[in-house]
Amino acid sequence: MPLLPKPNFLTCDKKRDPKFFSRAVSRLGLWTVTNRKPVMSKKEKPSPLKKLLKAWTSAGPEERKAFLDLVQAEARARGADTSRQGQDPVPDDAAALIANGRYLLPSTIERVEAVMRARKLSPSAVMAELGYSSRDASLTRALAMKASLRLSVIAALAEWLDRHESAN
Repeated sequence: MPLLPKPNFLTCDKKRDPKFFSRAVSRLGLWTVTNRKPVMSKKEKPSPLKKLLKAWTSAGPEERKAFLDLVQAEARARGADTSRQGQDPVPDDAAALIANGRYLLPSTIERVEAVMRARKLSPSAVMAELGYSSRDASLTRALAMKASLRLSVIAALAEWLDRHESAN
């Protein structure tokens, strides 16, 4: 008697996720590999801006004019608030700023390098003067690669710059 090839059945001991397997079961009550369905990705929802642009293109000239009149009326109602709305507030001590968040400003990098050249210091020596380990390379990375610094280092660096620039 010739041997028949083994059927390609998987035992059905675990429940299969319906996304990966169909609900069709073989006559023996086993899930087969051939019942596998492809997984479809979900369609991305359009953003409100895309919806607005689509509505704008499908609107008639009267509707577009009415919309623009509505927007202009709201802008006039707000008054001077719209003129300063897009601008960042400038602090009173803007000249004393040395960093934007955790990143040194380019002018600050130039100031630090000028003091370092005048005093013949390395970044590790500056870190030691600030009270940190001389093996801490964060100032070196901030000066060379514009990497971020800890806020405590930025505060100490601001004081250090004030002391040494006023001495020159």
